[in-house]
Amino acid sequence: MKTYNRIQNHGTSINGKLDQIANFSYNFNKIPPIIGMIIADQFGNTIMVLEYENKPEENYGSIKSYLSEDNKSLLEIDLISMYFSSFKTFAGQTNIQNLSNLEIHGSNIKVQLYFLFDKFMVIIFLNSKVDLNLKEKEQIIQYFKEILIRYEYEFQHFNDSNSRRILTILENKGKVWLKKLNKTYIQAFQNRYLKKHEILEIVINKISPTIEKVLGEYLESIPEDFINDISRELKNKIHDKICEFNFNLD
Repeated sequence: MKTYNRIQNHGTSINGKLDQIANFSYNFNKIPPIIGMIIADQFGNTIMVLEYENKPEENYGSIKSYLSEDNKSLLEIDLISMYFSSFKTFAGQTNIQNLSNLEIHGSNIKVQLYFLFDKFMVIIFLNSKVDLNLKEKEQIIQYFKEILIRYEYEFQHFNDSNSRRILTILENKGKVWLKKLNKTYIQAFQNRYLKKHEILEIVINKISPTIEKVLGEYLESIPEDFINDISRELKNKIHDKICEFNFNLD
C-alpha cells in the first residue's frame, strides 16, 4: 500500500511539474489565456467590459495593464473600442463585404473582433499563444449573442440610468463567467499537454533503439559516451520538433 502511494505521489508530482512547464512555456504565469472582453456599439462606444484578474490597487484593469507598458499610460478603454470600430467603418467604405470578424496578432497579445447584428462589436484580448478551437469560439460568441438579444434595449440605450444598472449586473456576472472560462481553458490545456507528453514519450521510446543502432554502425570508432550524447541530443531535437505541431488531442 505504501509503495502504491509513493508511485501515485510520484506521478502526481511529475504531472504538477509538467503543468508548470506548460504554463511557463505559454506565459500563462504572466498573461492569462483570456485577458478580457469589451462589448461596444458600431461607433466604438464602450458598453461593457469584462476583465480577468483585475488589479484595483493599480487603478486600472487587466486589459489596460497588458496593453500598457507601465502605470503611467494614458490609454483609455473607450479609445480602444473606438480604434477597433474603425476597421468596420473602413470595410463599409470599401468593397469588403459582410465583414464578420478580424484577428490581430502580436508577440504577447492577440485580439479577436466579432461584429454582431450589424450593431455591436465584441473585442476579445487573448494571450498570443492561445488558439481557441471552434467549440470555444462558439461558446463565447453564443454567450454574447444571448445577452445582446435578451437585453437589446439596454445595450442600445446604454446611457439610460436603468440600463446602466442592468448592464452593471451583467458585467459582474460576466466577470465570474470569464474567470470560469479561463480556469476551464487552462485545465483543458494542461490535460492536452500531459496527453501530448505521454504520446511523445511512447514515440521517443520506439525510435530510440533505431537511433542508437544507426549511430553505432556509422560511428564505430567514436567513444560510447560521445555517441550517447549525440543520441540524447537527437531525441531531444525530435521531441521539441514534434511539440511544435498542434495536433488535435480532444
